[in-house]
Amino acid sequence: MARVELYQFAHGTKQWNFTSARKAVTHNNVIYYPVRGLSRGNIEDADIDKCEVELTFPHPDLLNNEQEQSFTQVFLNKIYLESVYFTLIELDGSDSLVLFKGRVTQPKFDDRDNTMTLVCSTAESFMRRKILTRKYQRTCPNTIYDKYCGLDFDEWSFDVTVTSVNGLDVVFTVNPTQVKDDEGNPVFEQVPLLDEFGDPVLDEDENPIFEDGEPVMEIKSYPPGWLNRGVLKKDGVFTFIVGNSANGSIRLYRQHIGLKVGDVVRVAPGCDQSLKMCHEKFNNHKRFGGHPNMPTENPTTTQLIK
Repeated sequence: MARVELYQFAHGTKQWNFTSARKAVTHNNVIYYPVRGLSRGNIEDADIDKCEVELTFPHPDLLNNEQEQSFTQVFLNKIYLESVYFTLIELDGSDSLVLFKGRVTQPKFDDRDNTMTLVCSTAESFMRRKILTRKYQRTCPNTIYDKYCGLDFDEWSFDVTVTSVNGLDVVFTVNPTQVKDDEGNPVFEQVPLLDEFGDPVLDEDENPIFEDGEPVMEIKSYPPGWLNRGVLKKDGVFTFIVGNSANGSIRLYRQHIGLKVGDVVRVAPGCDQSLKMCHEKFNNHKRFGGHPNMPTENPTTTQLIK
């Protein structure tokens, strides 16, 4: 087999696999599909702090995976909290070599040539970026559910079923969840334990012994604003929730790619980064990272210490 290149893309749990060959190529039990017009530039690694490569795809084009998930549509909106990772593999017969591994940092569209160009960079380029460090501020600099915030997304999120999608507006119904006791343990129906004759089994105090039966379920209700600044998660991709109103209606920051009626997704409440909400809503004030009592003026420049 002639030398070909394999292009792997991953966005959350979604994956797309393309090849520069004229026909589909199978490598490690993964099928790579040909894309007519796919090309790439040279891998620019002259600077140790920067290594990039540009990929050009025909656009518009149906670049779907086996699950009929659109590849191009991922880049038509802002990517939030989840990058698109890219791996370039050179395949020569049975031998393979990874030529590049990084993530997409910039999509560019050319309406005249009908092309989409993806700029991909390795991790080294991110190490040299000029970014803001943690600031001395009143509000909390942590992002909710990150390692500094400490809140568990799985614990605070809940399942909902999407009933309507209209642009950025999404309507859903809350799915039943299992009731938990005051200690956070799941609650089950208590069924008396019976012996082989159908009589209740008693303990040493002559009291019936019970065992766990079906889980006790409930449908919780959430007030308007509970999901403000929260997140929606589907297929490993998070989308920011601008706000929510009554009757299970939320508005997203951007369209969540592939979201449709009938999907079961998880949503989680958000935080306005204030100490008040951190304490009253999440009881997480011990990990609050802001300084709510900082003075309005810098005392080192406006006051003299005597």
